[in-house]
Order: sequence, then C-alpha cells, then structure tokens
Amino acid sequence: MIKFFRKIRFDLMEKNKTGKYLKYAIGEIILVVIGILIALQINNWNEHKKEKSQELKQLIALKLEFKKNVITFDSIYNHHVDNEDATQKLINAKNKNYTIETLDSLFFKTIYNYNFDPSRGIYNSLINSGQIELISNELLKYKIAEIQDIVVDYIDDENLVRNYGTNYFIPFIVKEMPYNPLRLYKNRSSEESMLHHELFQKMINNRIFTEHLAILSLYRIGVFEEGEKVKNEYQKIIELINQEITKVE
Repeated sequence: MIKFFRKIRFDLMEKNKTGKYLKYAIGEIILVVIGILIALQINNWNEHKKEKSQELKQLIALKLEFKKNVITFDSIYNHHVDNEDATQKLINAKNKNYTIETLDSLFFKTIYNYNFDPSRGIYNSLINSGQIELISNELLKYKIAEIQDIVVDYIDDENLVRNYGTNYFIPFIVKEMPYNPLRLYKNRSSEESMLHHELFQKMINNRIFTEHLAILSLYRIGVFEEGEKVKNEYQKIIELINQEITKVE
C-alpha cells in the first residue's frame, strides 16, 4: 500500500502536476494523522479496559474483606449487647433470686470484654499503593478512605470499657471477694457453690460494685453509638461496591 501511494506521488512529480501533488500530499498527511489518532484511540481504549479490569479486581477483593469484617463485627457487637444485658441484670439483682449458675454467667459476661479487630490487608494495600485512584466512583472512594477513622473511633470506645474493667472493676472484685468468683467453677463442690453464692449476694448489695457496673454501662453507650455508625458505613460501602461491580462487568 505504501509503494502504491509512493508511485502515485512520483508520477505526479514527473508530470509536473504540482497542484495535484500538493493536494495529494495534504491528503496523505491527513490520512497519516487520522491513522495516528485511531491508533491513540485504540491504545486509550486498551488502557481504559485494563484499568477497569484492575478496578474490578480490587473491588471484588475489597468487598470480600468488608463482608468478612461485617460478620466479625456483628459477632463482637452482639457480645457487647450480651455484656450490657448482664450488667443491667446485676445492677438490678438485689431482689432477684438468681441461681449460682445464672450469677456465674452474669459475672463472666460483665467482666469479659471483646474488641473488634477488622481485616485490613486489602484495604491497606489499596490505600498505600495509591490504587484507590482506580475507583471511579468518588463517593465510594471517599467512604473507603473514611471508614478507617470510623472504625478507630469505635475501637477507642471498646478500649474504654476494657481498660476500666481491667484497671478498676476486676481488681475491686478480687479484693472484695476472698473466694475469687473469677475462678473456674466446673468441678467445685456443693459447699464451695454455697459459699460462692453467698459471696455473689454480698457483692450484689455492695454500693461500690453497683457504681462500677454503672460506669461500665455508661462507657458502653459510646460502643453502641459508634457501632451503629460502623455497621451502617460497611453496608453502604458494600452496596456501592456492588453497584460499581455491576457497571464494570
């Protein structure tokens, strides 16, 4: 094809048809420019396709990580709900005739705290590598960047509960109950169970014990408030990711 156009150009020059030659030369330049533009467009299309493929890969991985975190979060959050329920029952246990088994359960739920520890591998990789820029949806990109701060606020409130229990509540129980209620109780004798129950009843009527419970309950308010934000944001992000995956696929 190139030889064909070259032959036409030489023929025009040999026949001294300058005007036609110039028109032909201009046309040839235009064809070359069009060819370059088409090549650039194809290259841009290929790059765009490659970026969309990478975006889809990152979105799918991030969705799986976030869904895993939602499952973990729900489990931890439910433990906090159980702990708070146990705390309220102990606060109001003075006129209740709870069995030793029930009191054991309530005590353990009250003093044992849980912390949310989300998976961050895909998230950190996306942020640290700058590949978050592959995500075209600006709202999704913003929420992905923001979720870390929301989770940190939630974990900070969890730590308030844990630290108060570790530093104040548990030491108080150990000090006030010479027969430690935190010990394993599966194989204790009936005599030990009776003593255990008496010590529990004594603790339930202790004003300072009730105040410790009230403070733990107060700190959990932050856990529940921030927890709702975490759950809602995870759900919004997963919904947005699903929408983007549908667009890209």
